[in-house]
Amino acid sequence: MKGKYNPDIHSVLLAAVGGYLLYIAWQLFDKYRNRAGEMPPALNILAVIVMTLGGLGTLYYAWTVYRQGRKTKDKNKDESDQDKI
Repeated sequence: MKGKYNPDIHSVLLAAVGGYLLYIAWQLFDKYRNRAGEMPPALNILAVIVMTLGGLGTLYYAWTVYRQGRKTKDKNKDESDQDKI
């Protein structure tokens, strides 16, 4: 794959993955509450915890990628402004 790394796109994709993991966790939890799940309750709760932690961790990582990308853009912009002077 050729091209320039874009942290904005990377962070958006990571946020989408994190949101999807949280959605899966909610669906599992909703099935547990309605007792409609096919898994044993203990396994269902464990899956909810794993998906929630994975989703929140992915969203946090997306936020750090976004912030780091913004810092890099600002730094590059400052350097290019100084080059013009």
